[in-house]
Amino acid sequence: MLKLQLSGDPKEIYHFMNDLQSQPQYGVQLESKRYLLPGFTEKEITAYVNYVPKEQKPLTVTLKTQEGKEVQINLLDGVAVELDRGITYISGKVFDIFG
Repeated sequence: MLKLQLSGDPKEIYHFMNDLQSQPQYGVQLESKRYLLPGFTEKEITAYVNYVPKEQKPLTVTLKTQEGKEVQINLLDGVAVELDRGITYISGKVFDIFG
C-alpha cells in the first residue's frame, strides 16, 4: 500500500483524484483533506492507494435515441464510476476492425 500526499490547486486535485478513483486497478482510501491558505487557494490531501489487479470484463453501453432506437457501444476495459447523483463517468476502448 502506498501513502499519497497531494497539495496544490483544489480543482486540479479534484480532477486527479476522480481520475485515480475511476481506475479499477487502484483502491483509494482518503485519509484527510484540508485547505492550507485563506481563500481556499491551496488544498492538501492524504490518501492510501492499493494496487488491486483484476480481470476487466467488456462493458456494453446502451443509448436510446429520441426515436426509440437503441445504439449499443461495446467497450474493452470498460469502467463506469458514479461520481455523483445522476453523473456517471464511463470510459473504455473501442476498436474499429474496418478503420
